[in-house]
Amino acid sequence: MAPIKTILHITPFFSPNIGGVETHLTDLINELDKQNYRNIVLTYSPLSTKTSYQATEKIGNNSLVHRFRWFGGNIFHRLEKLPLLNLLYITPYLLLRSLLFRPQKIDTIHSHGINGAIIGIFLKRIFNIKKHIVSIYSTYDNVPLNSLSTKILVKILNHTDMVLTQSDSSMVQLKKLAIKNVSRYYHWVDLNNFQPKKNNHQFSVLFVGRMIPAKNVLLLSIVAQRLPQIKFTFIGTGPDYAKIPQLKNITLLGDVKYSQLNQYYQSSSLLCVPSKYHEGWGRIIAESVACGTPVISSNLGGTIEAADKSVAIFITPTVSNFTKAIEKLYTNKKIYDQLKDNCRPYALKHYSKKNLSYITHHY
Repeated sequence: MAPIKTILHITPFFSPNIGGVETHLTDLINELDKQNYRNIVLTYSPLSTKTSYQATEKIGNNSLVHRFRWFGGNIFHRLEKLPLLNLLYITPYLLLRSLLFRPQKIDTIHSHGINGAIIGIFLKRIFNIKKHIVSIYSTYDNVPLNSLSTKILVKILNHTDMVLTQSDSSMVQLKKLAIKNVSRYYHWVDLNNFQPKKNNHQFSVLFVGRMIPAKNVLLLSIVAQRLPQIKFTFIGTGPDYAKIPQLKNITLLGDVKYSQLNQYYQSSSLLCVPSKYHEGWGRIIAESVACGTPVISSNLGGTIEAADKSVAIFITPTVSNFTKAIEKLYTNKKIYDQLKDNCRPYALKHYSKKNLSYITHHY
């Protein structure tokens, strides 16, 4: 059977680079391939994760990933506060390699992030491709409406045919910025892989994420010092990794293969997400809830839309608030069990693969 359509994906980040966006894109390509879409992914070699990679990788029956070697060493995150330098680091070379690639018979360009959107605009015009949509994974709540960077952002996004975003709060922000065509999509997780497992274990708290200041992992390490009777497990690496104290109740695992991550949700009592910036969404929240593990999370950005109070507690990210919330669930089994019992039904209702249709509708 011939593929339904050919989708060209432009993204600076893709697996085996580690991150929530990368995981979402891997799921996206896998599911699109199962639905008989042909996918071509143009991306970089891992930029912020030290790992081996294949320059060209086949996924499923119809999909290919092409990874172009580029400088890594976490330069991207070091330049996050310098958007112009970051754009120059990310965009020109991937644009050049995409032009040299000369994609043919493309039905739709699906670019991911602002850098991908810029490249997609050029490719659409040069190769006369009919449609270009872009997925946005960041929030723009603190962007000044009349700044030069905002005007550039608006111009870029309004040169695409559709902007897809992952939360209602982001929808409001983009419309406030006068973005013309905006649509909401909903995430999904592999509910067969992420599912509860009966496990009698010590009450424990889990952190999963990049260990950078914005993720606020050091807040949770302070909480761990205040609650020595509770086990804390930290998964991830980054500049704050070395700052976490080595205590009896703290386990540092570094990076964990995504295929093994479900085991840590299943064997933990709580997932904590103490981010102090406005996340675009909260994939790890969905994965944790699907495994039957309740969540205590920052109440900033799109994380509050990844779940609700039936399975999670959302609070202002302070040491005191996280300490009190963890203690509450540790000492009150009835409240904890109620949250836990709600998790799997919530996941089945909100995180199924049917959510893919919110994206393919625009292809």
